Amino acid sequence: MIRPSPLLKKLLFLVGGYLSANGITKESNLLVRWSFDENNGSISQNLHGGGLDASLRGGAGWGSETDGTAKSGFSLDLSKGDGWASVASNPKIQAREKFSYLLWFKTNGDPGAMSQLLHKRYDSNSPYFTQIENGGSSLKSFFRLYGVYYDAGTVFFQQNQWHMLVSTYDGKRMRSYLDGRLITAFDKEDPVYIENGKLGIGGTPEGSSLFKGWIDDVRLYDATLSDDEITYAFGNGSGDFGATPDFSGVDRSPAVMPTSIQVVFRNSDGSPSAMSNFNQSDLSVIGGVINNFQEINGSNGSTYSFDLNTTQNPQRLVVTVPAGVARDDQNRTNSLGSVVLVYSDIVTHSEDLVGWWKFDNHTLSSE
Repeated sequence: MIRPSPLLKKLLFLVGGYLSANGITKESNLLVRWSFDENNGSISQNLHGGGLDASLRGGAGWGSETDGTAKSGFSLDLSKGDGWASVASNPKIQAREKFSYLLWFKTNGDPGAMSQLLHKRYDSNSPYFTQIENGGSSLKSFFRLYGVYYDAGTVFFQQNQWHMLVSTYDGKRMRSYLDGRLITAFDKEDPVYIENGKLGIGGTPEGSSLFKGWIDDVRLYDATLSDDEITYAFGNGSGDFGATPDFSGVDRSPAVMPTSIQVVFRNSDGSPSAMSNFNQSDLSVIGGVINNFQEINGSNGSTYSFDLNTTQNPQRLVVTVPAGVARDDQNRTNSLGSVVLVYSDIVTHSEDLVGWWKFDNHTLSSE
């Protein structure tokens, strides 16, 4: 049996129904999400389920992607080290056996030793938190399990640049990821600490141990994110929060070549999203070549078409729009999108083939 390459397996995973229609990783398992895209006032809305908003405290403000102080749109600006955000007590922000949290952060120089990126607290106990270690270039994520604090290990990062942190606990192992890669893991099988405390972002809920920098797109999940899902969320540094390339109208089992492909960038409500700076050179193709790339007239930059061709039959082809190659009118970059096609004679479920031997060549080899 021929097995698909690791790259093809990852692409097949990404287009195989594990992701939501608008590109946000594992949206069905989100507990809460704060994008910090409001850019005014003192509240960032929870984008999943309503209510449970994050309140900006102290000197907290808004960063902007246009000057590099936000990862997408706008962000929580804590660059002066005198602000934070807090979230009221709610069961949605409690730790649990299947649990992950994800956030983007960028320091403003030294972020301050023992400053907190995320901190859940009830009285003097903290079920989970991530803090900057001495020196300002490493962090640790902690979980309180059966009354004892454990961390997954030290994670080093570069100051003054954006990073994506993910911390998970599945009831048996704690893991820490930076920029889509597993960095540390620690085996510990103990019950998590469940309580009714508040959540602090960029500090404790009460405003101590304040972080100096910017924080963006904070999420909590009632699931343990997989390596592939975290890789997708990172999006080669562009994230998964922009318009998603939609190939839904494509014939995935074409019987002739070349075949026409159309891709539509769609925002979170499914409507077309105008994107700029998208070119043929941005497309990645495995198994074929692209010609006649063009923007569809009247689409305002949301819809593009091109011809896909190959001389091999049968042939599996993968077309990918990488994350971050185009931007909308709010300066948000796109999420990753892919489509898999199988060019062949008519074969049942040809789009699911990973190997095919026709035995049509009757000439015996002398080798």
